[in-house]
Amino acid sequence: MTYDCVIIGAGQAGLCLASFLTKKNITVLILERDERIGDVWRRRPDSMRLFTPRAMDQLPGLIMAGDQKGYPDKHEVADYLESYAQHNNLHVLLNKNVYSVEYNDKIYSIKTQDGETFQAKCLVNATGANQKVNVLDISRDIPAEIQQMTIDQYQNPKQLSSKNIAIIGDGASGRQAAKELAETHNVTLFCGSPRPFTPQELFGINTLVLFKKMTILNSDSRNIIGRWLRKRNFIPCNNITNKILKKKGVRLYSKFTSVDGKKLISDRGENCEPHIVIWSLGYKEDTDWLTIPDSSNSDGFICQVGHDVGGKTPYPDLFIVGRKWLSCRASELIYGCVKDAQRVANFVEMALKNK
Repeated sequence: MTYDCVIIGAGQAGLCLASFLTKKNITVLILERDERIGDVWRRRPDSMRLFTPRAMDQLPGLIMAGDQKGYPDKHEVADYLESYAQHNNLHVLLNKNVYSVEYNDKIYSIKTQDGETFQAKCLVNATGANQKVNVLDISRDIPAEIQQMTIDQYQNPKQLSSKNIAIIGDGASGRQAAKELAETHNVTLFCGSPRPFTPQELFGINTLVLFKKMTILNSDSRNIIGRWLRKRNFIPCNNITNKILKKKGVRLYSKFTSVDGKKLISDRGENCEPHIVIWSLGYKEDTDWLTIPDSSNSDGFICQVGHDVGGKTPYPDLFIVGRKWLSCRASELIYGCVKDAQRVANFVEMALKNK
């Protein structure tokens, strides 16, 4: 069977897109590499809660249970996505890890590691924004007796029996892990450029809800507001500021630049001797599986951005959804993926009409 559309990835964007396509009577199949829908959320730190309230963490047609102004944990989100797929009777195949894609005669052949091949007239990459943690090449200079792990492997302090921890990267995930680990471990956090923080709530209202009402969240990635937001890269959580982390006992160092024996050294000469290093330098896209020409480069998948073209690629029947800044700041949120999915659903519909 040749499907009208195959979607790679059963995260919120892929599921939402599949729902829209199904309503257009487009035959759609989702291939998901994990054992369960939502497993990517279940692997996140045990203490994690979203920055956005439940009212902004749900897809059309299914309300997330609980206080709509409250903040869901990782299990709520994972179980919600699983329920959404069931609620909409979406065709999802699990344990399907795509390793190769071919494009011949306007048909995509998608090969999975278990030996199956699926064919589609249109292909959508919905693998998401957080795929591979960035690890610097200098990691090879760190002695073997120092354990190294990435932030997506961290779940709770009980994992780490050794006391001295160095976290490289001070985004939200790195800072949250540092704050939590400081209760039981000696923690050093290597930081990058200064980061702006905003309160999670203002006057009892979630900051991102306010930004949504002010249309800031939906400002086009290409306009002056969108570019300013991207450059600022604010963190909507003011309980992980430098002042608070220092009170918890976290040592804040500047940028990690070198290794000398068992010492990790910053660009200011600060050093520590950790037992464990946790890499938390953000994520990059895993492009290895999309093997067709001109679909990716050193920056990741090749894709247009913006409200009108966000999700288009060099191929007329290959699209992307679920990517950060695909159209605006909201694109990386569950709330924001809905408009992106609607737009890409229209792209798919038009591409099929032109076949």
